[in-house]
Amino acid sequence: MDIIILIGSIIFGIGILIYVLNTKVRYGFFTHYQSRNKGLAWISALLIIIGLGIIIVKAYLNGQLG
Repeated sequence: MDIIILIGSIIFGIGILIYVLNTKVRYGFFTHYQSRNKGLAWISALLIIIGLGIIIVKAYLNGQLG
């Protein structure tokens, strides 16, 4: 496995973990998922996008995506 793809997946995993831990569930007629901290939600979304971008670009440059 390429080390850059591993770094991208670690960044992606950290973003997912922050996003999951930042979620608050409100029960009612419909179940609503809200974030506890909006700034942390933006940071986790950016980490997810950056991690996926690193993985996809590196895999494309390696010729693994065609």
